[in-house]
Amino acid sequence: MSSIHPLEIPKWGMTMDEGTLVGWLVAEGSEVSAGDAVASVESSKIAGDLEAVESGILRRVLAQEGETHPVGTLVGVIADADVSDSEVQDYIDARVGAAPAPDDSGKPEETGPAESVGASEDGSRDLAPTTSTKGTSSTPAASAASAGGSGDVDDVRIPERFRGRDESPVPATPHASRLAERMGIMLAGITPTARGGRVSVQDVQKAIAAEGGHVAFGNDRPRVGRVGVRADDSQVAATPIARRLAAEHGVNLHEIRPSGRADRVTRSDVLGHVARFSSGGAAESLSAGDPAPSASGKQENPVHREPMSAMRKVIAGRLQESYQQSPHFRVTTHAQIDALLAIRAEVNEHRDDARLTVNDLVLAAAAQALVAVPGINAQYDSATETIMRFEHVDLSVAVSTDEGLITPIVRGADQMKVTEISAEVTDLATRAKAGTLTPEEFQGGTFTVSNLGMFGISDFDAIINPPQVAILAVGGGSREFVPDDDGAPVLRTLLPLTLSSDHRVIDGAMAARYCSELKRLLETPSLIFA
Repeated sequence: MSSIHPLEIPKWGMTMDEGTLVGWLVAEGSEVSAGDAVASVESSKIAGDLEAVESGILRRVLAQEGETHPVGTLVGVIADADVSDSEVQDYIDARVGAAPAPDDSGKPEETGPAESVGASEDGSRDLAPTTSTKGTSSTPAASAASAGGSGDVDDVRIPERFRGRDESPVPATPHASRLAERMGIMLAGITPTARGGRVSVQDVQKAIAAEGGHVAFGNDRPRVGRVGVRADDSQVAATPIARRLAAEHGVNLHEIRPSGRADRVTRSDVLGHVARFSSGGAAESLSAGDPAPSASGKQENPVHREPMSAMRKVIAGRLQESYQQSPHFRVTTHAQIDALLAIRAEVNEHRDDARLTVNDLVLAAAAQALVAVPGINAQYDSATETIMRFEHVDLSVAVSTDEGLITPIVRGADQMKVTEISAEVTDLATRAKAGTLTPEEFQGGTFTVSNLGMFGISDFDAIINPPQVAILAVGGGSREFVPDDDGAPVLRTLLPLTLSSDHRVIDGAMAARYCSELKRLLETPSLIFA
């Protein structure tokens, strides 16, 4: 039986309400199998792949690269080969409504954020012919006005051999296909360089320029960067999201001061640069080189405003909600970890692979302590006012990235050896910083551990990650004198441990029992390896 299958913006977690289509991985008309990645979609936290749930042919692409749509929006249709085009269209009309009839008045069609046709760099005013070699009725000049946004129609020079319509589909990026259709450009003779052997906008531009023509492809958005910088920025260190945003806004990465780790340009860096240099933008700043004078005649302290990133907004909203709705209380203890440090050194001496860290041992002990005090290993559903208690420990580990805090999950940590936990944390943290985690790898979890000891922090309070009901804050170890069994002072290494708990689910006695069990395990490290 023939069938039609939708491709929709997925929902990756409770807080996701929209997604951005980063790009299509297969061309319209291509065969796909169930499980194949057909498009890249980006949420506020991470980019993931949209997979085909059934095999078939990608019959229709309904969303373009760079577009943002609510969760559940139909962005494509997969159907069997024996499904007619009319059936596919009927399905789409039933989902999103029939497309409006074409306007014969000649009014330019409004377009989304596709590449536009801008003014010619040399100021020439050559019109593209309004007839094609294929005898079509297309008007490339009018199409240029529609795509450009400025209303100019005299900014295109298309060589004769590129005019017309392709008789059969040519693999191309959505932007290139759309512009070729509007401007009457044949893609068949253009050498493709894009992923999957597709023709890109840049390929079209280069091919036309090589024949003495000109098409000023660009983005509908105004260019906000300083025009003087035109150097190749492909080697500038930047996060994938930052690089995409810079391209969308016409900003050269060389212009942007990096703030990320290893001097990488981050999303916030790009957005801040755009806000500072955009004329009439929503967020203007006082330039560091041109501070405004005060009433007293003194120069005011320059201020730079930048919008919050989408990830930072999500983090802020969730943690504010947690702190306001969850009655936090905290229990603190200190574990003497000299024996733990000694056994760690002994184990690492005989390891040829990755070495165990103190954090690895703390995570293993935290998981085992949850088995002993299972009431901590829980979530709270505020909508139904129910407590969900879990049989196994899915341990969330706080990892700081250039785009914000993320908590990849070591699932079933209570059933893993220390070495297995160490390897899993290393892998998850590496991919978290690279932005390649899948949603199921950071959504959920039953308990969180946040360690700032490596930054020289002695102790701190952490905010609970909802819907979890507790989080462990681990500070840095310090050498201090403590009394031994005889009351004599001895020098020991103390590790501060602070448990933040939701008083709706956890009482003081339960929190104290957990901290005591965790302290016992860390001070008797052989139990961790048992």
